[in-house]
Amino acid sequence: MEDQIVEAIGRFDYPPVTYDFLAGGELSFPSMIDLDHYLQNLLLSGTEGKLKDGLSGILYWGYHRTPYRDYRVAKFRTEITNAELHRASTAVRMLDGSSLATLRDLRLPQFSRMAFVTKFRTFLDPDHYCVLDSKIGKLKFLSARLKRQRTYVPINAHNEEVYRLWVATCGSIAARLQQRLRPVDVERGFFYLLDHNKAETADEYLSSAAATDGFQSTGYVNASYR
Repeated sequence: MEDQIVEAIGRFDYPPVTYDFLAGGELSFPSMIDLDHYLQNLLLSGTEGKLKDGLSGILYWGYHRTPYRDYRVAKFRTEITNAELHRASTAVRMLDGSSLATLRDLRLPQFSRMAFVTKFRTFLDPDHYCVLDSKIGKLKFLSARLKRQRTYVPINAHNEEVYRLWVATCGSIAARLQQRLRPVDVERGFFYLLDHNKAETADEYLSSAAATDGFQSTGYVNASYR
C-alpha cells in the first residue's frame, strides 16, 4: 500500500499557480515546491506590499478551481488594511510551533478558519507544516476528531491539537517513506486520493500508519457540532 501513497504524492495534480499582482497575470510553476518557495518569500519578505500579494496568492491558489476565485481575491485586497499588514508582517517572523490561534487572532480577512489559516501556516514554512482543509478533513482519521461548525472547522484549542497530530502523522509517514518528503507532500498525496475517489485507500493506509506510529489512541472525543 505504500506504493499507492508514493504514487499519489507523485501524481498530485492541483495546479501550481498563483497571480503576479505587479505584472497583472497568472503565474504557473513547474512544481508545487516552486510555488511553495515563491509564496514563502513573499510572506516573509518583511514588506507589507509583498505580504499582501502573498496572502492574495494563497487565496488565488486555494480558490483556483472555484467560480468565485477572482471575487475572493479582489474582496481581500479591498478589505485588508496597512495596519493589519504591518502587524502581520511582524508576527509571521516570530511564530513558535503551529501558532494557528496566533494567525487567527491577526484577524486578516478570510484567514480566520482552519482551511486557510493552515494554508497560510504551510506556505510560511512548507518544510514543516501541511494543510487541513475541508477535503482533507473528510479522512476518517480527522473527521472523528475535529470539532466542526456546520460549514467549516473553527480554530480552537482542541482543533489545533488535532492539527498538530495531523502534521506529526504526515511527518512520520514522510520519514518512513524515505524519499526526502515533507509533511505537506504526504498531505497532498492524501488530497490526490480523495480528489480521485480513492477515499477508502487513503483511510486504510492512514489508519494502518497511525496505528503503527501509536497515533491511534489520542484521547480525542468524536467531533460534534456546537
